[in-house]
Amino acid sequence: MDKVLLIGEPMELLLAEEEGALSDVTHFRASVSGAEMNVAVGLARLGLCPRFMTRLGCDPRADRIRRFMKQNNISDDLIITDPLHLTGAMMKSKSDPGKHEIYYFRQDSAASFLCSEDIDGLDLSDIRAVHFTGIFPSISKSAADAARQLVKRAHENEITVIFDPNLRCQLWNSSPETISLLNEFAAHSDVFLPSLKEAETLCGLSDEEAIAEHYLKLGTKKIVVKLGKQGAYYKSNVESGIAPTFRADAIVDTAGAGDGFAAGLISGICEEIPLGEAVVRANAVGSIQIQNASDNAGLPTMAQLREYMLDHRFVNPDRD
Repeated sequence: MDKVLLIGEPMELLLAEEEGALSDVTHFRASVSGAEMNVAVGLARLGLCPRFMTRLGCDPRADRIRRFMKQNNISDDLIITDPLHLTGAMMKSKSDPGKHEIYYFRQDSAASFLCSEDIDGLDLSDIRAVHFTGIFPSISKSAADAARQLVKRAHENEITVIFDPNLRCQLWNSSPETISLLNEFAAHSDVFLPSLKEAETLCGLSDEEAIAEHYLKLGTKKIVVKLGKQGAYYKSNVESGIAPTFRADAIVDTAGAGDGFAAGLISGICEEIPLGEAVVRANAVGSIQIQNASDNAGLPTMAQLREYMLDHRFVNPDRD
């Protein structure tokens, strides 16, 4: 079974069960979220073996996250317990898709103290791929150093590195230093997964083909530019094209769509199917995810994914 190493910050998610400002809501449903954790859930359900590395505090949030990982078949043997810092959390309002109020509690969180020394002793002998998003190296200088060390060791061991910039407006610092940091990881990744808007922010280009050429010249080996209803443009040194996406029955919440996309793509990469086929699979997982309120509860098993792909038609961008 293919093992994928993910590194990032899982958080307790408090999801409002009634509409209104977060300060007015009285009923919340507790769960677990975080971009890389969402991807890990997706990978486990698709039959892979995700291993997750982070730091967690000694608190009820950490207990919830550990229990969630076990329930979702995500290995927690790489979790470092940090008794000096708290586990991160987030709150999300109930509202129309794409209009949620989100508030984070992650300043000086345990995960932000991950460092390069934590990476040095990792046994990577059974790892097929490594994945993280731009959120993780952006949370602290030591986290960025840990990500650099992980990329270095992955390349030394011929392990595929998949990087998603995952720009979040609540966290995004658009300083030249942050843009340079994320472009550094894009250039050193084997597979780079920006949306069209993210790529425009990072490199100033607005055409997907020009964006792909730009990052291939910088050093990434494969790039997938997510285009919304238009699907996704993919390019490597041997293939390129646009993979269509699937029509969702209803859009409940767009949060987690990119994480589902990443899970679908990584599973295809681990199976070594052609890039275009992997992107179609990724589009299907993303389409399924936006039909669910939770950031990861709706992620499909492989059987559910195949059934969905058979039963649903592609989006026609000119009509849908």
